[in-house]
Amino acid sequence: MKTKTIVVYALMSALTAVATFAVRIPMVATDGYLNIGDGLILFCGAAFGPAAGFIAGGVGSALADLIAGYAHWMLPTFLIKGVEGALAGLLFWVLHKSKINRFLSAGIAFLPSVLLMVAGYFFASWIMKGSAAVAFTSVPGNAVQGAVGVALALLLLATTSRIKNFGALVGKNRFYEVEQEREKEPE
Repeated sequence: MKTKTIVVYALMSALTAVATFAVRIPMVATDGYLNIGDGLILFCGAAFGPAAGFIAGGVGSALADLIAGYAHWMLPTFLIKGVEGALAGLLFWVLHKSKINRFLSAGIAFLPSVLLMVAGYFFASWIMKGSAAVAFTSVPGNAVQGAVGVALALLLLATTSRIKNFGALVGKNRFYEVEQEREKEPE
């Protein structure tokens, strides 16, 4: 693994932790909180690939849970958010080959990723709280969190795609490369 790649993964994990921890809206019923970390997780998956999405989502979000005093949620969060980021990256990479607009590809890739996050927290909460009814109270909040995350991720992708030589700055960037690949293709 290149040093630049390790630095990008670490930076994205740290930014995810900050975004998750800095903006928290408590959900009393489920002993959890709403946050904007999903935006960074989805962005990272689409921009840097499934491995980066998994690491930023899992490590960054679990670290935020530890800092926020939710250490009992660290393992479920690591798995749920890690898979959310990996799935976003994997689906984006598959969809970009279909010649669909890269922003539409990203949006389509983000939806199942967010649904997986909502379902993952529902089942984790059900196991931890012992009540499906209590776990269900987390669904609307997590759905809103996911929708905000999709919007934030698309905004970050739009912003970073306008930065000249962004790929050279941070290393391999799949979202930026999609546009370059399409420009090189004969009509």
